[in-house]
Amino acid sequence: MLQSIVLAKAKEHGLTIQGLTFSSREVKPGFVFFALKGANVDGNLFIEEAISAGACVIVSAFQASKKYPVLYIQSDHIDRDMADAAYEFYGRPSDSLAMIGITGTKGKTSIAYLAESIFSAAREKVGVFGTVNYRLGGRKICDAPNTTPAALTLFKLLGQMKKQDCKRVVMEVSSHALELQRVRHIWYDTAVFTNLQRDHLDFHGTFENYFQAKQKLFENLLNPDNPKPHKTAVINADDSYGQRLLTQISGKIKTITFGLSAKADLQAGNIREFLTHTEFTVNGVPARINLLGRHNVYNALAAWAVAQANGVCQTDIVRGLAALRGVPGRMERIDEGQPFFTFVDFAYTNESLQRAFATVKPFAKGKILLVFGCGGQRDRTKRPLMGRTACEQADSVFLTNDNPRCEDPDQIFQDILAGMNGFSNYQVVPDRAEAIGRALAAAQPDDIVIIAGKGHETYQLIGTEKRHFSDQETVRSFLKGELCV
Repeated sequence: MLQSIVLAKAKEHGLTIQGLTFSSREVKPGFVFFALKGANVDGNLFIEEAISAGACVIVSAFQASKKYPVLYIQSDHIDRDMADAAYEFYGRPSDSLAMIGITGTKGKTSIAYLAESIFSAAREKVGVFGTVNYRLGGRKICDAPNTTPAALTLFKLLGQMKKQDCKRVVMEVSSHALELQRVRHIWYDTAVFTNLQRDHLDFHGTFENYFQAKQKLFENLLNPDNPKPHKTAVINADDSYGQRLLTQISGKIKTITFGLSAKADLQAGNIREFLTHTEFTVNGVPARINLLGRHNVYNALAAWAVAQANGVCQTDIVRGLAALRGVPGRMERIDEGQPFFTFVDFAYTNESLQRAFATVKPFAKGKILLVFGCGGQRDRTKRPLMGRTACEQADSVFLTNDNPRCEDPDQIFQDILAGMNGFSNYQVVPDRAEAIGRALAAAQPDDIVIIAGKGHETYQLIGTEKRHFSDQETVRSFLKGELCV
């Protein structure tokens, strides 16, 4: 049986551990402080502060620079050791919870919301870890600093969910989480693969590395140490990387495939799209979702497969899909009585931007206006691609800041503008609120305005500062006349 090295050493020294943290501000007497070296903050700089606050154990990837008055553990695998400690300290909660993991470039958040709605329709209390926030029983626990939380946060919240009679947990599992061992000791019952598109190459380096990271979720199902009795892989049969996954796991584990064009276990047909909802059939059974676009039919199919794998009846599946009113920041319509359509969408890749256009173009009676930008300190290769797509697909483009972070905004604009060369249907408006205001002011009856890139986010990262900013709030303020350009 696994034993945490950190907790074992603490016990050897006669220490009673009261808590675990990687934030010096959370340290209390009897805590273990994991001094993590992050991208922006180095926890090793706060060791003295942690000790002053009562930390009795320090864990660091570096050898001690001096003699400390507490137990100091130098770890060559600090992410692993932190996950081991959290798993054991919080009572191994994931062992007795039905764990559902969703991975892929796009669709994770919508699938999680749809699955949550289905389980709620089946009167099941479900926990959710996702990009927007973390929830239990339909109520927000906290905002999400990461799509998949760090191991300490994850196991702490799983322990709370278990104590509150939660039996099932739906998780968006990012490639970063899989690589950084945030989900170590999470044994999944169900794993979902949505699709694979260009993203996060700044972290993974190559597209193949990106795929290999996603594949780790399915290796979890195949791991002989996984004690879950009914393991199922849910895979998009229309995606080439989904097919690749299928060839690797076929015959080794139960699979449920879904798709529109390929022969799949769950196949959608008779798709009817509207600017308010989407209707379709699944193996001949009528269904409806209050989400837009064919890509959301895929998301509904994935959620259907998850529910089916977890024993939910077809009636509750159909009812649960229809019950979800929408997903924050995913083609979210903002309606204040204006004579044109306005949508806020989390389109931050070229593929997702193309998808947003494909969703609205069949219904466009007027012009399409787009507000977008690209985040700083992220994959630069997608920027010119998004610039070209924006100018090719929209009638008017308002290029603005997204989350520049610590990168020079002018450099981000230059990267995007490289793809806009030869076009004249754009203007650069660095201030995001002003860009949104200009787009709304320019919109005529029957036009469609898309505010892309930030979606559900309620902040803007400028330098090291996190400022409150919501596309939805900003749009509503302009439409209500509370703001003007």
